[in-house]
Amino acid sequence: MKKWTGKAMACTVAAAVLFGGIGGLATAPKAFADDEITYNVVPDMSIPLHKRVDLGLNAIVVQASGIIEMSVEDLKDELQKGKTIAEVANLHGVNHSELLSRLINPMIDRVDNALSQKVITAGEATQLKQEATDTVTAAVSKGGYKDKLQGTYSKKLKLKTQVDEESVAKVLGISEAELSTYFNNGKTIADIAKEKGLNEDQVIAGLKDELNASLKAFINKK
Repeated sequence: MKKWTGKAMACTVAAAVLFGGIGGLATAPKAFADDEITYNVVPDMSIPLHKRVDLGLNAIVVQASGIIEMSVEDLKDELQKGKTIAEVANLHGVNHSELLSRLINPMIDRVDNALSQKVITAGEATQLKQEATDTVTAAVSKGGYKDKLQGTYSKKLKLKTQVDEESVAKVLGISEAELSTYFNNGKTIADIAKEKGLNEDQVIAGLKDELNASLKAFINKK
């Protein structure tokens, strides 16, 4: 094995930085040709698991409304009568197994994506997939089910999100059904706007009138 001097090594590192930046170190000639450097990316366990991967379990009603193709408020009204999400879905032509798969599969995809990006471990992926399956299965079969973000938390969120789907779809130039599909696939309004060649300012301007009306109603609501 060839022995390099400290001065020669320093020159090699300097050249790598000069011609390739810090990344150049990875492609610069190695000090020892028969040595290999392996970089292991590991999940940051200091960040809580559910902050690293948001399954969307706090918004099952919201997601189900898109699948059933009815407004969130209308679905909530039906659930308040004691019906289950599965029963309401069945009345709208979506059977139990289809409802479950369309709710759970996007969550599983998020878990697989997080695993491939080394955000979570294989064990955590298994845990999250089981949690998604168990939680969703129980939720759709529970009469009067409510998303966890209710009461005070729900009221705070409404101040930010009280824009109806029809208005959003109109601004984006798509149908409400297409909008629901995008939401079910984890897309944000900003993501959809980008795909449609719109920037955030254009979307906000388009929703301004509807938002102003919602804010007025909100501040007068008891």
